[in-house]
Amino acid sequence: MTPLFTSLVLVALAEMADKTQVLTISLACRYRLRDVIVGVGVSIAALNALAVTLGSVAGHLIPMTAMKLAAGILFLGFGLWTLLAREKPETTEDSCNQPQRRLWPALTVAGAFFIAELGDKTQLATFSLAARFDSFFLVWLGATLGMLVANGIAIALGVWVGRRLPERWLKRLSAALFMAFGVWTLVEALVTA
Repeated sequence: MTPLFTSLVLVALAEMADKTQVLTISLACRYRLRDVIVGVGVSIAALNALAVTLGSVAGHLIPMTAMKLAAGILFLGFGLWTLLAREKPETTEDSCNQPQRRLWPALTVAGAFFIAELGDKTQLATFSLAARFDSFFLVWLGATLGMLVANGIAIALGVWVGRRLPERWLKRLSAALFMAFGVWTLVEALVTA
């Protein structure tokens, strides 16, 4: 049980106040709760499987600088896309978690989260834990549960904020956060290059 508990605690702590947790708050303001839970959950499971499977080898296959540059550019694109998307007329209902009949919101959430987390400190922690414990399933489960705990808190906060702000403000906030993550990631990539 040590790999499970250690992975859960270390990854949950590493994820607290991380940029992907802030991103999750933004996504929870913008999309239906189900779409955010599915998107974030699928991304977390996939990312941790990738981290545990590839371990430190992934860093040798794709240079970290290239991953961060690509992620930064994609975040800037997400920000522009969010900002330029047609605005729906405001309603008296919740501006957060409005039902949508498409799969795109869950895919957008999954993609944004996956890109933000790829090569992040929680993934690096999961790489290290997998190498240390040599227990694929327990490390994967612990890391996945740790990220779900941290991002569950972010989702709850995002829903709370989303119910209190008009949709146009949420749209602008989401666009600004995506662009900020883009700039942050590009600066990170260039500083470490």
